[in-house]
Order: sequence, then C-alpha cells, then structure tokens
Amino acid sequence: MAGDVFDSRGHEHRAFTRSGVSITASVREQGGGRQQVEIVDLSQAGFRMRTASFIAPDRIIFLTLPGYNPLEARIAWHEIEYYGCEFVQRLHAAVYDDIVRRYPLFKVRN
Repeated sequence: MAGDVFDSRGHEHRAFTRSGVSITASVREQGGGRQQVEIVDLSQAGFRMRTASFIAPDRIIFLTLPGYNPLEARIAWHEIEYYGCEFVQRLHAAVYDDIVRRYPLFKVRN
C-alpha cells in the first residue's frame, strides 16, 4: 500500500501505524451497489477489509464508515476474503484518531 517502504531484503516497513479495529461498514464500486464489509485494520494510508464478495484489484471503491462521509480508496491486493485498500487521499491524523477511538480492537501494530 502507499506509505509502505521495503528494504533491500524485501522486508516491509510501514510509514503509518496500523490499528486493529472492528468496524461494520459498506463499500460501493463506481457505478455499483453497496455491500457490507468488516474493516479489520486501519492506517492513515489505507485499510484491510473482509468481505465474501469479489472486487478486482485496482478498482476504485467508496468506503462509508458510520458517521463519516464516503472515503475514496483503491483495491491494492486481495487474498481469499481479505482486501488491502489504499486511500486516494490519506486520512487526516485527527480523523484517523477519532475512528480508532470509536472502534478500538485490542492492539496497535506498526
């Protein structure tokens, strides 16, 4: 995802902290209908979601979290029912902090 950095051995170093969350949200592809998803982690650069529906990589989606305006994102990868998505515009730090505070899980990962 955008914000990720890889060293010469291919080890990933993230530019933004990822927080585990549990959020029931909806996504909509351009020109498509809404589908329910579960957001399982979040950073200012993107998020990981779980859904039984297939969405092709590189597709643009609009993520709607309860209480927030839709956020535009791109499908970066998928593996089985998990999808990694990058925001078209990074979340402002205050918005990220508010979402994580509202929907905490148990741990924060770097």
